[in-house]
Amino acid sequence: MADEKKIELRVIAPTMATDKSPYKFEKSVDMAIMRCTTGDLGILPGRMPVSMVLGTGVLRIFDEDSETHMAILGGVAHAGDDVVTILSDAAFRPDEIDTQKISEEMSELRRLLDGTADLDEKHKYREDIHRMQVQLEVAKSEEK
Repeated sequence: MADEKKIELRVIAPTMATDKSPYKFEKSVDMAIMRCTTGDLGILPGRMPVSMVLGTGVLRIFDEDSETHMAILGGVAHAGDDVVTILSDAAFRPDEIDTQKISEEMSELRRLLDGTADLDEKHKYREDIHRMQVQLEVAKSEEK
């Protein structure tokens, strides 16, 4: 349906940029749903401008009859004039996620979590485990 409006979705992860493009993802899509620190927010064409702080979560991208996912590990986003720009330190497409490596790292973090009484360390280990769980969720979404 060529007449329908779309949003231009751009995901920028400066620490992960390549010489080819500053974008991890750039495409016109029907809708995007992102995890903000206050909950999920869906963006459709014609949305009033909004800026948000992103939490660690799955970016759900809808276009035509397909849904794709990316792991976004925090950042900020701005939506306005049918352009959504996400700036994150780390963003992963399903094909970039090494599930074996992440599973091994999660096992080690769980061992460290169980072995410490330090509350700051426990908090850090739990955050790291959550980031890895999001990546595994995105990798598994590609398998479906």
